[in-house]
Amino acid sequence: MPCPPPATSSSLLEPAITALKNQQITFDSLLNGLLDHPVLAQPVSENAATICEKLYKKNNDGVFSWAFDLIRERVCCEVLTLTEKRHGLHFNATKAKTDQLEGAFIQSAAEKMRKFGPCLWSLIGSLLNPDRKRRRRATQCVSQEDTLQRMGSSAEMDLDEIGDYTGMTSVETKNQSSQVDDDGSPANGESADEEGTFNNVKITKEKRKQRAAERNDTLDTVKAVVSISIFMQNANENCNYLQSVLGFFFHSTAVPEKVIETLAHAGLSISLTSIHRAIKSLSSDAAQAVRGAVRTLKAGFAYDNFDSTFKVSEPTVQHRSIFVSATSATVIPLYDVVNAEVLRCSNQLWEKDPLNPRKSVHTVMIDYNNLGKLHEDNPIFNSIAGPGELDDSMAEDDESLKDEDVEPTPYIETNAWHIRNILIEHGPACLKRFSKENGQPKPINQIPVHQTTQIPCRAMNIKESTADGNIEVIETLLRQGGIGDPRDAGFDPANDVDMSEYVVFAHGDLLTKERVESAQKSRRIEDTPKRRFQFVVFIPGLFHFKMAAADAIWRTWVQPVAGRKDPNSLSRHIGILRPEETGKFASKPGFRRMHDVIHHDIWASMLDCWKLEVAREDPRWVSLNAFAHDKPSWDLIIKLSNRIARKHIGTTHTISDERFKPLEKRDIVNENQLLRNRDELLYLELSHAMNNGDIGRVEATFLPWVYMFRATGKHKYAAHTVRFMFHLREFYPPELAQLIRMNWLCNPTGKPGGFRGVDWLVERNNLYTKVIYGGSGSNRTIDRIIEESILIEHFRTCHITVENGFHLQHRTIHHAKPDMTRTLEQLGRHFDEVSPHLFNLERKLERVHAVPDQVEEGINSILETGVLQDTSTVEAGTHEQPEVEADDLAD
Repeated sequence: MPCPPPATSSSLLEPAITALKNQQITFDSLLNGLLDHPVLAQPVSENAATICEKLYKKNNDGVFSWAFDLIRERVCCEVLTLTEKRHGLHFNATKAKTDQLEGAFIQSAAEKMRKFGPCLWSLIGSLLNPDRKRRRRATQCVSQEDTLQRMGSSAEMDLDEIGDYTGMTSVETKNQSSQVDDDGSPANGESADEEGTFNNVKITKEKRKQRAAERNDTLDTVKAVVSISIFMQNANENCNYLQSVLGFFFHSTAVPEKVIETLAHAGLSISLTSIHRAIKSLSSDAAQAVRGAVRTLKAGFAYDNFDSTFKVSEPTVQHRSIFVSATSATVIPLYDVVNAEVLRCSNQLWEKDPLNPRKSVHTVMIDYNNLGKLHEDNPIFNSIAGPGELDDSMAEDDESLKDEDVEPTPYIETNAWHIRNILIEHGPACLKRFSKENGQPKPINQIPVHQTTQIPCRAMNIKESTADGNIEVIETLLRQGGIGDPRDAGFDPANDVDMSEYVVFAHGDLLTKERVESAQKSRRIEDTPKRRFQFVVFIPGLFHFKMAAADAIWRTWVQPVAGRKDPNSLSRHIGILRPEETGKFASKPGFRRMHDVIHHDIWASMLDCWKLEVAREDPRWVSLNAFAHDKPSWDLIIKLSNRIARKHIGTTHTISDERFKPLEKRDIVNENQLLRNRDELLYLELSHAMNNGDIGRVEATFLPWVYMFRATGKHKYAAHTVRFMFHLREFYPPELAQLIRMNWLCNPTGKPGGFRGVDWLVERNNLYTKVIYGGSGSNRTIDRIIEESILIEHFRTCHITVENGFHLQHRTIHHAKPDMTRTLEQLGRHFDEVSPHLFNLERKLERVHAVPDQVEEGINSILETGVLQDTSTVEAGTHEQPEVEADDLAD
């Protein structure tokens, strides 16, 4: 008997279907019954996705239309939820506040979008990565939580953090603006090596793969936030936080108005009108911040002039190219003000001020015959002009080692530290293990590491190159800050603070100091402290002081034509270090070039000294590599560095003794080299002490610089430096003098080694005001510069927000620091040929010029005249302040 055919699912349901028809139960009633049934409801709900999938296969269009409508309704509700004001994604241009530009906006927005719009976030993420395999691989490599934690975590680079891309892969630097495949290779099909190197660090393929996945996921998050932000703004025009931040960013980078309008129509920016309203609101908020800081009477001012030329394509009588000399300023809250009463000493200072016609306290005068007294507390560099460690330090014999067991002087210790540091940083790589042992020089008066805050003031269309201009500048700054004298007509008792008994710090360059002192002298007979300007405590800028020091070395070692005949002259070394720029060094090299050359020259010189002394210690050490290969002890390195400091660094005493000898017993090449070692190490110490915030070590270098300034024709720098040293020691109360020292340098980054002169900060602001944020084309006007100068810090903050949020890694205007290894090796070969550190009576001396010891020349000049400043001599360049360029600020 044949078997019956197997029953199908439809045939099995026939009795049930017949029963449902007999009972007149519709499908809709059946489904509702099943969902309401206490037993069957759960399995029906659990299999809902399977049921919908099967229905979709049977009726594609109908089910898809239903599902699409459902998803559309869901994501639209989520978009409307995100536009609610409680989520903090609104930006009112007319009530914009500066704090709205701070923080990791993209990260914050992404977290809110994930939380309150999960379906929308997931949908956008899928659309950005339609390839399921790639999306799955990316999810395995990187989690969303890790991505959000990374975003917005980095800070702005300082100008001198040049090309610091440590930790970035070669893939990242090569493909900054393009996606990278998940295998670590470029998405455009370019080949990538199995292993890449960056900054001498090998990066494996797995690390590249992980970095590429992290980068791609970060960029996908950015794109998702941007896409959803466009949806949100389209739904609610007040929900425009991203567009407002980007609009402010575009405006600050001088993006053309047509481009901004295009981006606004695309949903990526607010309108030009809204941007201008936001600028006005933010300017008002910034002005209140200036008043808030100054009214505490615990803040100082720093200001300087900046020049700009506004050209027109076709000058006419009505519209001509104009040159404008304006003034920028900033407020710097004082650091380490434990007791504000320290600043309440204006009357006390006036009682003993030489300008006071009715002073009641005898004025102490500067003793120019004993300037060393100004450094009694830290006389490290006074010994530059004093006796050397060894009277016969020029000779190459065993006697030169006789005092090695004697405790080194502070001067020897300071130079020895730099000599060791040069070996560790620029010698054989294996010696870098001694970095920790070398540490830092012993501090004298260290400013604790802290981050300096500044509040830029509104720039002023005032020419401050005259005494009257400085008076107008200072009075304008006091009005911006909301402080003054109640006896003045413009004083507002309700809003202004009485500062008549307080002093106010003012930072600036030498020319500004001269103008302020001229104003104080002309107003000394006025009847109120404010009108006499007695409240101004002017602090000379150390950045310009260092520029003057570099110029003094140039005037000594490069400018004189006679000195270039020396086969070992600095000009010859410049020909090796910078062969294409020798002409520029002969005229006006600028600060940055001299700063770099001084460092590179002293590095090569000290490495040559190391090579000589290690060979003398052990003949087997024919090179520094051989010395490093034998793993020398730290005690030996200290011993040799002290020997080099005694033997190869000249002092006025030792050089003078040599130059009193008959010519046939002299080696002028050796004399010049020891003198240049001294001068360049002095500059190295000044630069290092400034960068590390040891104001005591900075002050310790002043006296030799004063002598060199005097000898090289920089009389005003010499006079003003001595006068300020004297005021710190004799005129200002000790508490005020220490407060001045603690605020003489600033640290914009808050990092060790990040200290700079306050005048450096002003020059950087000028760069931002004139060049970076000053507009372009027809938008670049003095009115715009003045209006928006108060916002430069907020522009920078906005740039940080955008750079971090949009994963912009390359955010410095400079390039990576060059590798000087081969250049120093080439200069080292020149040292081997000339042997300037070896005393040699066989040299031909006919054409060699003995470079004068400028310290000795300066001492003699001061002792002869009895005063420091020769008013009959006009200092070259005094009235032509050198233009500070961007490279000069990368210090």
